[in-house]
Amino acid sequence: MRTGLAAVFALLVTVFAAGEASAQDRIVRAVFQQELNELATSQGHTIVETATSGDPSVTARTADGLVFLLFGTACNTEGVAGCQGVMMQVRYDIDERVTFERVNDANFRYAAVATFWDVNERIVGFTRYVVLDDGVTVRNLQQNLGVLLSVAPLAAEVVFP
Repeated sequence: MRTGLAAVFALLVTVFAAGEASAQDRIVRAVFQQELNELATSQGHTIVETATSGDPSVTARTADGLVFLLFGTACNTEGVAGCQGVMMQVRYDIDERVTFERVNDANFRYAAVATFWDVNERIVGFTRYVVLDDGVTVRNLQQNLGVLLSVAPLAAEVVFP
């Protein structure tokens, strides 16, 4: 009887793992609010705010307190429902330490994210952009977000020494 229960348990574990893998391997060609919410929470992050109108967006926070934004771009164009791009950003308020040289240095050292300085909005941001036109896996979106959340604080140390 024990070996029968062990076999059933092993089968259930295999089915669950296969289901999880297939969910992460699902191809995404466009995102709506729900997909951005799922991306934001898929790695244990907490949603702070979601879009109330217009294109989908999410503001979320990591367990370490890093706030990030996800928003859909290229939405409802060329006959495709949903957004065909995902912009991922971490933003910081600027202070006197921010210079063009430091922003350029952050771009050079940490090319995995694009560093920008918006003087009018008084922010420095770090971004990753994913084009969904021909499809990417959910896992790829999660990995892109993971890269942003890992690299942005390092690039911020260059901009804000």
